[in-house]
Amino acid sequence: MSRWLIATMTSVLFIALVVAVTGFEALLADVEAIPQSDAGPYLGPAMVVAAAAVVFLATAAGIREGNPGVTALVAAAGTYLAMLATGAVGYSMTRGDGTELLVFPAGSALSPFVVGSVVVALLCVLGGVSAARYQARSRGTARR
Repeated sequence: MSRWLIATMTSVLFIALVVAVTGFEALLADVEAIPQSDAGPYLGPAMVVAAAAVVFLATAAGIREGNPGVTALVAAAGTYLAMLATGAVGYSMTRGDGTELLVFPAGSALSPFVVGSVVVALLCVLGGVSAARYQARSRGTARR
């Protein structure tokens, strides 16, 4: 399969798993994904889409070269930063207050929504890159 197809499938899996994990967090721990009630309905999905873009790019780059574990760690760090940056910019635009660029990430840095998304990104990228590498290796040995 093409590395772009694998990266797309990994990103779609990431989005589905984030929705599932966030739903279980809300059900079992009674926590909101975005606790600020004035954030609007689009801030959480925008954060997930930004993180999915990081997962897509990390998977596509990791398939070509690099260690799958290191690629997954880089994707997790990028997901963390992308989610906090997108949330900070989106919430500060919603509120019209520039101080939220610092306050929102500080309040959301250890939220279950962000941390759960980072863990899901780590696992998805590790699985996607490892599966692509395994497929390429087994295809190479089948031709010999």
